Amino acid sequence: MVITYTEEINGINYTFSADESLRLLAEPLLESLEYDIAKEKVRDGFRIASGFTTFMLSRHGDGYDIAAPDYTDDPLTVLTTDLTLALHIQYRQVYLLRRLGVVGKAVNYYDIIVAAKGALEKENIYMQRYNDPDIKGWVINTYERDENGKAIPDEADEYESFRAYELIKLRPALVDVLCLPDDYIAVFEGEELKAVLNDDNDDLLENNDK
Repeated sequence: MVITYTEEINGINYTFSADESLRLLAEPLLESLEYDIAKEKVRDGFRIASGFTTFMLSRHGDGYDIAAPDYTDDPLTVLTTDLTLALHIQYRQVYLLRRLGVVGKAVNYYDIIVAAKGALEKENIYMQRYNDPDIKGWVINTYERDENGKAIPDEADEYESFRAYELIKLRPALVDVLCLPDDYIAVFEGEELKAVLNDDNDDLLENNDK
């Protein structure tokens, strides 16, 4: 059930909506408003970056609404005060990091992702996060398995780009791994995450599920 909450912080009322099961995930955002952001800096349009999502304050009466990009519409231009989807994405990303025992690296919803053309329609894909002089960010490619079950990367001649938030509709499971550090590789079969390889080529998913 989606509930509307109003919290008074430093004498200012902040209002947002969220599914009650995700309410606790809003605490870091509220704590940031309480402890990290000076009261005199709070204003209409003030932005708060928090992992995948950048939240925005919108003046409402004598207080502010806390809004997030509307991932069900055009998040570059449309906001919503229902934070359910933004908090759900945050929950899944944090859960994966804790499951793997790694410290993540933030990715923004508007960041560019590169993929081999047609890769998102394929069953078997892998994605790697680069931080090289020539290429930075996530790149998605496809692979096939040989007769022995070994994964063989496909060669791609053409690539296309899109923004990270587009994965929410195109391949939602891929959004979970976007917070992984540089040089990590995530391997999928359909919507199932099959492996997470670190920069030493260790499969952290396998090691931490034992």
